[in-house]
Amino acid sequence: MILNNDKLYSQLNFVLNKIPFAVLMENYERRLEFVNQNFCQLFKIPLAPEQLIGFDCKIAAAQSAAMFSNPTQFLVRIEEILTAEEFVSHEIVELADGRSFLRDYLPIINEGVHNGHVWIYYDYTEARTMEYHILHLKKFYEQILNHIPADIAVFNKKHQYVFVNQTAVHDNNLREWLINKDDYEFAKERGKNISFADIRREAFNQAVSTQKVYEFLEEGINRDGHHKFNLRRFQPIFQENGELEFVVGYGIDVTSLKKTEEYARQKDIIFAKVADLLDVVVIVIDNNFQVVFANAAYESFFGIPTSQIIGKEIDAIAIEDTSIIRKDIAQYQQTQYAHHTAKVYQVKDKYGMIKYFSYSFTPYVQGKAGNINYAVFLSDVSDQYYAVAELQKIIDKERRLNELKSGFVNIVSHEMRTPMSVIQSSAEILEMLNDADKVTKPQLQLYLSRIINEVRGMESLMKELLLVSKIEGGKMEFKPSPQNMNEFIEQINSTNFSPYKDGRKIDVQFKGQEYPVSFDKLMMTHILKNLIENAFKYSSNKASPIIRISYHKSKVSILIKDFGIGIPDKDFPNLFKAFARASNVEGIKGTGLGLLVVKYFVDFHKASIHFRSKQNQGTSVLLELKNHDT
Repeated sequence: MILNNDKLYSQLNFVLNKIPFAVLMENYERRLEFVNQNFCQLFKIPLAPEQLIGFDCKIAAAQSAAMFSNPTQFLVRIEEILTAEEFVSHEIVELADGRSFLRDYLPIINEGVHNGHVWIYYDYTEARTMEYHILHLKKFYEQILNHIPADIAVFNKKHQYVFVNQTAVHDNNLREWLINKDDYEFAKERGKNISFADIRREAFNQAVSTQKVYEFLEEGINRDGHHKFNLRRFQPIFQENGELEFVVGYGIDVTSLKKTEEYARQKDIIFAKVADLLDVVVIVIDNNFQVVFANAAYESFFGIPTSQIIGKEIDAIAIEDTSIIRKDIAQYQQTQYAHHTAKVYQVKDKYGMIKYFSYSFTPYVQGKAGNINYAVFLSDVSDQYYAVAELQKIIDKERRLNELKSGFVNIVSHEMRTPMSVIQSSAEILEMLNDADKVTKPQLQLYLSRIINEVRGMESLMKELLLVSKIEGGKMEFKPSPQNMNEFIEQINSTNFSPYKDGRKIDVQFKGQEYPVSFDKLMMTHILKNLIENAFKYSSNKASPIIRISYHKSKVSILIKDFGIGIPDKDFPNLFKAFARASNVEGIKGTGLGLLVVKYFVDFHKASIHFRSKQNQGTSVLLELKNHDT
């Protein structure tokens, strides 16, 4: 395999499934080692990535060649790339359905040995279409710019006119006279107050000194004696050596926009007054994902002044995950369809209490200018949420109790029948041998051992049944306290598994700087003994299991790995169900209650447990406990 380090494989698997590219990795024999979900989606493969592992990529390529506009060339090119064993970047591949992909190829070479191949595909269809569209728009806009109805002027370094368009100055004679003149000379010629020339000169100097576009609003009187507003900009143009070449000035009449802004401002005042009367939290976001308004309910609930989020991006609002809001806004911007994703946010109010808010989203046109804003509504649904959650707990508990009852009946009627038969037959044989005065010490030891083993198995089953009953009945006390995890695990190992009954010893490894970990000793003992026992029990005649304790800043992880029979994929959904056992454990004793109790105790610690397994190759169990000091 290309990746044989579990941790590294897990990290790469996580990263490669998050990147927005289609990735396929094959070994040197062209057997598929890894493929991410994006690859399956891009090529419309109706299988999960893990189902494809091990496929012959050469056969798969031949079978999928018909998807491409030139199937033969597609297959020939793959062979050329593999033969060359050289990096390929952004090669265009055309599909029969009209789509275009960019393809990258990376040979995997380790210490001079070629171990495999990585193929990366990007959907280039939209980008290519956009390129054609941009070329068309370029020609279109070139025509418009030549006849644009805006004031356009070009100035030299001294702020003298070298060009002015007809929109800016209608009089041809005056336009010609302006060349090599400035606004002060223009004011003198026309008998105007030079204040407008002062403003323009200051703007010109600002643009040149900052080497950036400088924008300002110019107020004046039009020919009809009414107020008018021009939005003017100065754009400095510099040569490659950094020397100023000329400055482009342009202006647009924004009088109607100013009137619209005033109308919108009055409308927003009314909207804000109404929104402040609502109990619902209202947050208004503009097209740039910035907060432009938050009502009084926001400040009242979160205890945060609205001034702290106005003008900032939506990540500043008092909820952790704003990706859903971003996604809905982005989708509306692309499709003009106002759909919002169902979402309930868990947040803390100003008193630190956990509350639940339902989220809704509405786009609306702000004023006559046609700007789109987005109103986000957060409604407190904590009462409903807690009621539903409590009802679900009752339902789940009732369901588990019913499962336990039916499972107990099954255990009594089936699982206990075998040990009772063994006990009875062993006792009868001993009785017969004793009556005949023929019982020997080895025989006595054999049959007594059988009876004791079966009694212990029944005792273990009854203990686990009573433990589950105690947990379900709410009678289990959780008593965490800071402990030395290294010493704790060493104690469990030395007491119970050093060595195991078949002579093997578990390989214990410690990584990172240890620190005290808070846990319930009774529960953690049960968790670790069960998981380690399983690692030995289901890996008979295999290499010794491994337990690795790793200390991280925010958590402690405990990995227990064996090299045994593994767990079939179909059995994973039932791992933590009562009396459920894997389909490949025939002949290996077990109650089907061990992992159920483990899961209960893990949940008590608010920890997490993850299984990764491959049949006939082994199982890895990762237990993660939070470091509550971080």
